[in-house]
Amino acid sequence: FLHVDKYPEAKFVSTAFKELGNDKAELVGDLTLHGVTKPITIAVEHTGHGKDPWGGYRRGFAGTTKFALKDFGIDYDLGPASQEVELILSIEGIRK
Repeated sequence: FLHVDKYPEAKFVSTAFKELGNDKAELVGDLTLHGVTKPITIAVEHTGHGKDPWGGYRRGFAGTTKFALKDFGIDYDLGPASQEVELILSIEGIRK
């Protein structure tokens, strides 16, 4: 039902990051799925940080977000338990 032959890629591009304190933050960006791009907010929790072996500095986060399938043009009757998708993400950022 995702029509991966026509839409082979899902993509997230971050546009903002807001620290909330107590190792919690919000990651905002544009999610493209099924050929539709929509802004989403991902609630994230800091999982670690430090220097990497290549001279960079990295931070890790775990996060979740939910969205309705119909918001991305996926309008199949999959039953009431399948109207919404929950994404569980592991995110690693490299300081520039």
